[in-house]
Amino acid sequence: MANARKRRINRLRYITNVFIKHGFGYVFSSTPLVRFRRFSENRINRGQRLKNALEELGTTFIKMGQLLANRPDLVPEDIIVELKKLQENVKPFSFEEVKNVLKEENLLEKFEYIEKEPIATASIGQVHIGYVNGQKVAIKVRRPNIDNEVKTDIEILRKLASILDRYSPVKSIISFSEIVNELANVLLHEIDFRFEQSNMKKLKKALSNKEVIIPDVYDELSSDKVLVTSFIEAKTLNAIDVDSLPQIERIRLGKKLINLYLSQIFELGIFHADPHPGNILITNDHDIAFVDFGMIGRLSGQDKESLSTLLLGIVLNDKKMAIKAFKELGIISRGVDANKFYKEVENIVNHYINQPIASIKIAEIFNDVFKLTFKYKLKIPEQLILLGRTLSLLENSIAILKVDLNILEAILPYVNRLILKSRLSKLRLTNILNVLFSYFNLFEFLPKKVETILDKLEDDEFILNIELKNLDKVLQRIERLANKFSLSIILLSVSIIIAGMTVGGLLSPALYKTILSTWYLWALRLGILILISLIIVMLLMIIRKEK
Repeated sequence: MANARKRRINRLRYITNVFIKHGFGYVFSSTPLVRFRRFSENRINRGQRLKNALEELGTTFIKMGQLLANRPDLVPEDIIVELKKLQENVKPFSFEEVKNVLKEENLLEKFEYIEKEPIATASIGQVHIGYVNGQKVAIKVRRPNIDNEVKTDIEILRKLASILDRYSPVKSIISFSEIVNELANVLLHEIDFRFEQSNMKKLKKALSNKEVIIPDVYDELSSDKVLVTSFIEAKTLNAIDVDSLPQIERIRLGKKLINLYLSQIFELGIFHADPHPGNILITNDHDIAFVDFGMIGRLSGQDKESLSTLLLGIVLNDKKMAIKAFKELGIISRGVDANKFYKEVENIVNHYINQPIASIKIAEIFNDVFKLTFKYKLKIPEQLILLGRTLSLLENSIAILKVDLNILEAILPYVNRLILKSRLSKLRLTNILNVLFSYFNLFEFLPKKVETILDKLEDDEFILNIELKNLDKVLQRIERLANKFSLSIILLSVSIIIAGMTVGGLLSPALYKTILSTWYLWALRLGILILISLIIVMLLMIIRKEK
């Protein structure tokens, strides 16, 4: 126990010293972690310095940097540019260590043969080719002791974050605890291969009707440290010779890849959330396969509808539609200066409306939205962040194919269908019955409420407070309406008289002769003259009031 505590203290001291070394001493200057105020000046920009510090600190911190690179709502743009350059330059661990892990899990004897050299290496684990019952399989093995390292770092980071949230001069800008909690959620799932195993099964089931290959899982050979799947004979997207493929084939692959992702997002509501070129495989027959299911995203029906409304509002230059979507997505919160925020949203919409849809990058839309939330210190829902990252990675992967395809253009049909489906669903009999039922409830309680009000009126206990702003303007408006109403009544009366005379004369010859009599004509002329005079007087009064 004492050794573990000492190890954590030493690790905390090392982390603090690395950040100070790279010019971030001011972050710790107000905390109890350091006792001196002088820090070395580092003239490299802060994004580069942070990147260098995270790389020096290892796996947990590299992952944290990669996570922050997709959080424009938490991190300024100049830092994000540098964090996107973070690479996991890790060396493979030895084959002996691979065998030791398999022995611990009682799995080594289950494989007929395992190739010594890994085919893929990362900070969490590496992949070897093996054989089971003559079948070629992919064996993903977790890096030894990585779980203890990650858990220790997260424990330290949580304590460090609580201190920084209390003392740091930048505590009003950044919530360190929020960042660490999100990092912990991602990493603790990633180091447990059972989570990836479950993700793979869910997506395989959800995409069973789609033209995509997802490996089968060998449950009996898998654990939290080992994941064994069927092996797919294919090359990663960034390893294929794109220039050797005909243009028509590249376009077909690009469209297929886009539609695969859009159907996951807008139809299924569950999607493979890490579509970088290394996780997309292309077979010799030019079929598409997905690997690495450490991250999957989920969208509820409401999320999908709100996202569709947002994108449609931007494309149609409909500010109200876009604002409605922001509210439904949970981005706009209380305490925000609504007028300023709405103006900024309008600027985003106006920026894109002046561009052809084919030239708009979906990643740019998400980045602009995220920057806006950073400016107003708003919270972006996790699923929206993951979606923005996914579509951004997808755009980068499509760019490798060197084809002129635009994700936003492809999204619009899905968006329109989803919104139409949502509107039609509200016309279902069950929804209509629910509305009618709510009205029945209203009518049930309405008489009681009315009776209560009448009792209070009878007992002189009913008090009604009404505050009218700009009362003079309201009265003027009412007077104008009254004048116009009066004029309308007079004109209607004239019309009725004339129409009655005409129709009556045509239908009854006797009445027609009476109408032509001298005394009747003079009476009619006098009446019409009076009506015309009234109309003129009324018009003059209205004109004077309008002025």
